[in-house]
Amino acid sequence: MLAWRLGVRRRLSGELLTRCLGVTGPARARLVRRSYATMGANFLALWTVGGPEGVERSLTVLNPTWLRLMLKRHPAVLFLTPHLGSWDLGAHAIAKATGRIVAYAKPQHNAEVDALINAKRAALGIEVIMAASGDRQAAMKALRAARSGIPVGLMGDQRPGRHEGAPARFFGHAAWCHQGPAFFALKAKMALLPGFCVRRRAGQIVGLCGAARTAEGLDEAAVVQLAIDLQCAMIAGVPGQYFWQHKRFAGSQPEVPPRQHEPWRGRLRFMCGRT
Repeated sequence: MLAWRLGVRRRLSGELLTRCLGVTGPARARLVRRSYATMGANFLALWTVGGPEGVERSLTVLNPTWLRLMLKRHPAVLFLTPHLGSWDLGAHAIAKATGRIVAYAKPQHNAEVDALINAKRAALGIEVIMAASGDRQAAMKALRAARSGIPVGLMGDQRPGRHEGAPARFFGHAAWCHQGPAFFALKAKMALLPGFCVRRRAGQIVGLCGAARTAEGLDEAAVVQLAIDLQCAMIAGVPGQYFWQHKRFAGSQPEVPPRQHEPWRGRLRFMCGRT
């Protein structure tokens, strides 16, 4: 909240929110403030993991039967979630259901903070594989885990590194997008399983699992776009808990053909397999 008060990337957050969802005025101001509050609360809550009042004790999966069904039908899934709410608890929900999950993630800028965060993730049953820019070895390690039937967690909503990514539409706007979901879906025949965890109030976090999607009959570009649409649908459903502080459209933008229909506008209906 101090960062919000000082205006750290506050204008950027508001402009991105307007560009993506068309929100302006007081409604935009409320959502931006909520975004900062959510990120701060989630960061502080992470340090309680493993304690008597650990944040993991506050998690309730809203559709546990459906989650078990999706995991039974698709033993090797790519758990796809954006930087929305408590993404660590989203992976924890999968780990509780399956016994293990591998998270394919980028390292933090501060090595000491990175080590502390990953220690807490390990306590949540999350095995983190660090993916540096252009690191194919980490990708292959995650791929081997996927082929062994271990779920892989991935957040692919932010702008990829320089000279990486594929062109797609993020909230209807041409943007460079992560190829990771397509890589795992096509190489390891993994289904994309969308889901997220958000704060309902202090001490109460809820998780929701959507419908798994396979890459059958799709090429790489179509899978990249599907993954982005699923993440945009989740973000649009709970915009006040998204990390809008990211410079999503920085740099040059690719050429992407227009689309007549934007599936993400269905929000949580699209995430749950409805059009």
